[in-house]
Amino acid sequence: MQTEKIIVKNKGEGAAEALDMVIKFAGDLELDRKSSLRLRLLAEEALGMLKSITGDFEAEFWLENKIDKICIMHFIASAKMNFDKKKELLKTASDKKNSAAKGVMGRIREFIENGMYNLDSISGKVVNYGNRIFMYGSTGKVDMDNMALDSCVHVWSMEMYKKSLDHAKKDDEDAEEAWDELDKSIVANLADDIKVGVSGNKVELMIEKSF
Repeated sequence: MQTEKIIVKNKGEGAAEALDMVIKFAGDLELDRKSSLRLRLLAEEALGMLKSITGDFEAEFWLENKIDKICIMHFIASAKMNFDKKKELLKTASDKKNSAAKGVMGRIREFIENGMYNLDSISGKVVNYGNRIFMYGSTGKVDMDNMALDSCVHVWSMEMYKKSLDHAKKDDEDAEEAWDELDKSIVANLADDIKVGVSGNKVELMIEKSF
């Protein structure tokens, strides 16, 4: 089963319709009230992250289920990025990094922006700790199953991020802090996995949840 596709924008247009569609989708799957609210909360967090992206941004949004009670939430987006604004954010940060990127969704937002800009953090020169530990090439470690984009230059998976943090946190204070951040994240605790792929000015955000 798959829903229709609707357009949501980072100025808020389409968000209410998207949330209504999530609740209808949950009803079609005969999810209970608690599960329906969890699915809606995941959509709210994703929409909130999209709203915070620098520049004009709009995404095609839909949901599908692959097997009984396995829900996949898709956002396929294109952007007219405000590169001057992004550079100014980096310039004004005291450590020349986007220090405003906090929380899991904040780090995903930064990954998306940097991937679209082809900034140094994506090419391997570290901009911040978060990017260093969750940079994986599309040729290797991230399973891109169920993603709609044919190919992605930069990819990220929450599952791989967790594994990286779990391995590093015993010896690295930054990793331990990032793990605590992950542990407190609504999205990280609700979603089974989050995958992000960036190809040019296009990005796919996919959230998987089983009930």
